Amino acid sequence: MVSFIPQVIKSYRTKSVGDLSVGMILATLVGTVFWIAYGFLINSTPIIVMNSIFGIVVLVQLYLKIKHEK
Repeated sequence: MVSFIPQVIKSYRTKSVGDLSVGMILATLVGTVFWIAYGFLINSTPIIVMNSIFGIVVLVQLYLKIKHEK
């Protein structure tokens, strides 16, 4: 989950997102949504919280990709 944070920071600072794949970002987001759903199914607060935070990070990366795409 933490692996996305440096990329988000770099994308924010440089406004360079050309090398990022929208498909990869969306696949990660879908996987995260499934993890959140799983967390609700098994009533696991740590899974829900951590994946919700990660989902926000992925959404920020997607936003930066869309905003700064040339």
